[in-house]
Amino acid sequence: METNATDSVPQNAIEAVVHENQVLVNGSTVKLRLLDTIHVKGTIIPKDNFVYGTVSLEGERLTIKIKGLRFKKSLFPVQLSVFDIDGLDGIYIPGAIARDVAKQSADQTIQAIGMSTFDQSLGVQAAGAGIEAAKSLFSKKIKLIKVMVKAGYKVLLRDDQQKED
Repeated sequence: METNATDSVPQNAIEAVVHENQVLVNGSTVKLRLLDTIHVKGTIIPKDNFVYGTVSLEGERLTIKIKGLRFKKSLFPVQLSVFDIDGLDGIYIPGAIARDVAKQSADQTIQAIGMSTFDQSLGVQAAGAGIEAAKSLFSKKIKLIKVMVKAGYKVLLRDDQQKED
């Protein structure tokens, strides 16, 4: 009987999927669903259990760190990283760099907007204050780079506490 070479390779990753379509920004929480049953500190966590991670956008990768998971009335501290199916840390988000460049360009444009008059009338001062408030609000909104992850997108979870051989 022939043995498939992949059968003898120990697994060091857990399959999961993005549970629902989600729009994410730096620091937001992503909802994932386990595709495998796992063991955590002697407890069996069944497949289809939800896990949640915190995201950060780094270039064209959306990195996700999972620091804990819940099953029934128990909380388990973990240190899991999300890997894309390509084997690299984080989910590949094409176009994220272009959005970052657009954000920086808009930010520079906002900073260039100003009042070029020295008229100190009350109306001009009020208009200047209104423009400054609008610049501040627009600047804060533009700094949030949003990315979309689709339901069913497969990822791999790896335990950061495992020792590498």
